[in-house]
Amino acid sequence: MKTTTNNKVSAIFAALCLFASGQSPARADNVITSGTTFKVIAGTTVVSTENLVVKSGATLDNAGMLILKKDLTNENAAPNSIGSGTAEFSGTTNQTVGGQNIIQNLTANNASGVTIGGNTRVNGVLALTNGKVTLSGNLLLGSSAAITGTPSASVMIIVTGPGELRKEFPSGFTGAFTYPVGDDTGTPEYSPVTLTFTGGTFGSGNYTGVGLKNTAYPDPSITGNYLNRYWTITQSGITGFTCNAAFQYVAADVTGTESALSCTKVNPAPWVAYALTNAATHLLTALGLTSFSTFTGVKSAAPPANQELANITIPAGISTCYDATQILTVAGNGNTFLVDNGGNVTLVAGSEVILLAGAKVNSGGYLHGYITHNGIYCGTPFNPVVASVLKEDAPGAETTVKNQFIKVYPNPTADLVIVELLGTDANTVASVTVYSMQGGQLLQKTMNGETKLQFSLSGRPVGMYMVHVQSGDRSEIAKVVKN
Repeated sequence: MKTTTNNKVSAIFAALCLFASGQSPARADNVITSGTTFKVIAGTTVVSTENLVVKSGATLDNAGMLILKKDLTNENAAPNSIGSGTAEFSGTTNQTVGGQNIIQNLTANNASGVTIGGNTRVNGVLALTNGKVTLSGNLLLGSSAAITGTPSASVMIIVTGPGELRKEFPSGFTGAFTYPVGDDTGTPEYSPVTLTFTGGTFGSGNYTGVGLKNTAYPDPSITGNYLNRYWTITQSGITGFTCNAAFQYVAADVTGTESALSCTKVNPAPWVAYALTNAATHLLTALGLTSFSTFTGVKSAAPPANQELANITIPAGISTCYDATQILTVAGNGNTFLVDNGGNVTLVAGSEVILLAGAKVNSGGYLHGYITHNGIYCGTPFNPVVASVLKEDAPGAETTVKNQFIKVYPNPTADLVIVELLGTDANTVASVTVYSMQGGQLLQKTMNGETKLQFSLSGRPVGMYMVHVQSGDRSEIAKVVKN
C-alpha cells in the first residue's frame, strides 16, 4: 500500500491499518483532503469502518480492494475516478454513495441496502451479492460493464425514485441486456426489463435507462383491466434502432382480468398496443420498437381517444378486442398485425378503423371491424355497423347490416363490386378506399354527389377485401369476398 506524506491522509491510512490489525480506530470520518492522493495498491485490501470523504481536489486511487462499512462521499465537482479496483459496500446499516463517482468494480453486500445518490458510473462488474441497491441518482453501467449475482425481490436495484439504471452499449451492438430492477413500496417486488437490440447506431456516450412505478399509470381513461405498475424507458445517443422489450411483473400487480391485458405504450399519445400478456409467466412483450417511452399492461374499459396496433399476432384459440373513441390504426410504418388460423379479433372505433400495410388475416382467422354510433365499445353488447359475411350468404346477396349508410354488393363476387351510399344527397362527398387483407391499398376514389361507385376485382386473388367509406364524420368498413 502507498500514500503521500500529507498528514491527513497518513492519519486515515493509520486508522484503516489499525482496524485491519484488530485495533479500534477513532470514530471520526476518514477524510482525504484537497491536493492529496490516497492509494490502495493492487493485491491489498483496505477497510474503512467510518465514513470516507474525498474532498474536492483530492484523489482516491484504489487499485486493490476497498471495503467500506459506512458511507462514501466524493465532493469533486466533475465525475471522478476512484481507481481501477473494487469498492465493496458491506456495512450493517444502510450505506450511501454520494457525489459523481467512476468505479471500476462495485460490490453491494449489505442486507440493509446501499443508496446511490449523485451520479455513479461502473465500468467493470456490478456484483449484486446481498441486499437492495436504491437509486436516488443515476447509476450508469459502461459499455463493457456486466452485472453478476442472482437478482430477486431481496437482491435488486430499486428505481422508483428520481434515478435511473442506465446502460451504455458499444458501437454496432446487437443482443440482450436485463435490467434487474424492482420496487420496495410495501412488499418488495422484482420486475426486471430485458431489452434486445436487433440493430441501431450507438453513438459516443449513449445509454438506455429504466425507471418504474408500483402504481397504475395516471391516465383517467385506464379502468377495468390494468397493471399497478409501469416502466419508463429513456435513451440518448441511439438512432435508427429496433428493439424487442420484455417486462416482468407479479400477479399482485393485476387489477381485473390478466389475460385481457396487452403490453401498451401509453405515453405519449396515441396509445400503441403490442402483444397480449403471457398470463402464465406474467410477462409483457413489445416487439419491433423504434422508440421508447412508458409501458404498462392494460385493456381499459374506457377506450383511449386513439390507439395503434403494432406487431401483434392473434393465435389460434384467442379472441380479443381493441378499441378507440376516435381512430384505431392497424399496422403500418413497418409494423404487422396478424390474425392466425383460429384467431378472432374485433376492432371498434368511434370514427375510423384504418387497416394499413402489414395487416393480415390468415385462412381460418376472423377479423371484424366496425364503427360504433352508440358509444359501445369492447366488452359490452353491440349491434355491429358492419356485419360478417356468413356461410349462408349466396352469390349476389347483400350483407345484412344495421344502422348502415353504405351497401356493398354483390357479395361474394367474381369481379364487379358496387358501393352504394344510403340516405345521401347531391352535396354528399365520400372517400372510398379498398384494401387487401394484407393491408395493401388497392383503390382510392372520391364520390362527389354520386350515390353509387363501381369497381372491379378482376385480376385480384380470391379472398377477402375491405372497403372503407368516409363521409364527413361518418365512417364505415365493409368486407367483400371475391370467389
